[in-house]
Amino acid sequence: MALSNPDKKINPMSNKGSDVQSTTVPKEKVIKHIVLLQGPVGPFMDRLHRHLLDGGYRVTRFIFNAGDRWFSSRLKGQISFNGSLVGWNREFERFLLADRPDMVVCFGSERPAHKIARELTGEQAIPLLSLEEGYLRPGFVTVEAGGNNASSPLAGSIPSAEINAEALHAEVANPTDYKSFSSFVRYSGTYYIIRTFFSWKSDRELFHRRFFPPLEAFYWLRNAYRNVFHGGADNPIIHRLLEHHPSNYFIVPLQVAADSNLKEAAKGWNSQRLIVSSIQSFAKHARQDSQLVFKVHPLERGHNRFESLIQEVSKDHGVLGRVHLIDTGSMGLLARHSAGMITINSTSGLSAIHHGVPLLVIGKAVYEHPKLAVCGNGKPDFDSFWHYSENYPPVAPVAFRHEYLDWLRQQALVRGDFYDTEGIKVACAGVQTRIEAIIRSRGFSDVGQSVSESDDEPCADLAVSL
Repeated sequence: MALSNPDKKINPMSNKGSDVQSTTVPKEKVIKHIVLLQGPVGPFMDRLHRHLLDGGYRVTRFIFNAGDRWFSSRLKGQISFNGSLVGWNREFERFLLADRPDMVVCFGSERPAHKIARELTGEQAIPLLSLEEGYLRPGFVTVEAGGNNASSPLAGSIPSAEINAEALHAEVANPTDYKSFSSFVRYSGTYYIIRTFFSWKSDRELFHRRFFPPLEAFYWLRNAYRNVFHGGADNPIIHRLLEHHPSNYFIVPLQVAADSNLKEAAKGWNSQRLIVSSIQSFAKHARQDSQLVFKVHPLERGHNRFESLIQEVSKDHGVLGRVHLIDTGSMGLLARHSAGMITINSTSGLSAIHHGVPLLVIGKAVYEHPKLAVCGNGKPDFDSFWHYSENYPPVAPVAFRHEYLDWLRQQALVRGDFYDTEGIKVACAGVQTRIEAIIRSRGFSDVGQSVSESDDEPCADLAVSL
């Protein structure tokens, strides 16, 4: 049997351990049922599970593998799924039809299991709330109805002219930097090691990232080495660019190869194709004194920096001294002093919008709008972009660009963090606020319940226990 539901016989309306004598819930206090799928690596989804239980919700959480299970404290409402994508489609459809939950929450709308969940919830008119890393960081996480990035309901949109920019800015100003990168690395290592070695074979079809553990460990050790010992080697290049080539170099952020954005939304593009095509065009059509800079993603520098490819293509086209590869440095600083940015659909594009530099977006992105960027739609004109001022309208005014970014924060993000302890608390509260807003918009006057059962009761058993 694919689904293991240890809590099926538990009555979510019971008041075990409570002084309340009646189990009747007032009509205006109808219990809402929230379903949780996979979350970010680490304990965030478990903390959200507990937070929603404490808020009076009925919660069902699906566990897909040993990594998910490791970061679970076995709260009530937990179900283990073991099976294929076809099996997940069948079982989740049955679950939705039988239980009719009020909302489904997941992290990463393009993960295999979550793409199926998006399709099924769409067919059954059940809201889906999709979480992601914050479009604008630090201090925010993405929380959107329906999907993220190219699948975001905001993709290609801009704020209305009637928006109160001053009030909007005050609402999203002064974010907290939780400095959680070290926690993220620790959680990632733990999650993927446990997921790989302790999951059942039947779990693996639903893995959203696959790798060979010893090789992956080597990549992350190399990442740490390059961060500590190679970062200083980039400083002379960065200083030379800022001092001798201000506003005369183009920056190209390279994305993580396993990024879900580099699939359908990339319009057939990847880092290799971007490197080759941009260097070829740069050599033939850019000004002779301009520079081209490839910036490696912090999570990718241990895996593949494409150093050999960049050097080989640059040498073949006679621009080896004008093309640079850097691992470290502030993307904001580099973008601010650049002549422009080229990206498939990286959220780094929002940095270009913030600093008011020309932006060429090749694939589909949340910020893909002609007032914000040159939209390549899979067929970018690199040749013209090197001479932006001659071929395109001026970059949008600063007031409009900052208004757009504040609006994006307000509409798609909530304060908090997925990996820092305090940031998780803040993010859980923000997610609950979004859940309540969506439920109310669907015609319910109140959410949660006025009585609560013992929320610390663990599941009786699990399909796999670690």
